[in-house]
Amino acid sequence: MNTSNARPSATTEPNEPPRLLTITEVCERLSVSRWQVYALINLRKLKTIRIGRRRLVAEPDLTLLIEELREEGDSL
Repeated sequence: MNTSNARPSATTEPNEPPRLLTITEVCERLSVSRWQVYALINLRKLKTIRIGRRRLVAEPDLTLLIEELREEGDSL
């Protein structure tokens, strides 16, 4: 089977940097308000990256937060 035309995923490319999400995108992914996302950031449950005035979240960090919340059984 020829997979050369298949689009590589982020998990198959080790040298590709993780996708950075805006706070708005994180809110949409978690279905929560901006206030709740900033609360997670202030509690140091969600890591962020600052570039200038922008605050961004690496997709693997968001995935890790979701996994941790599932393990704890807590709801937002």
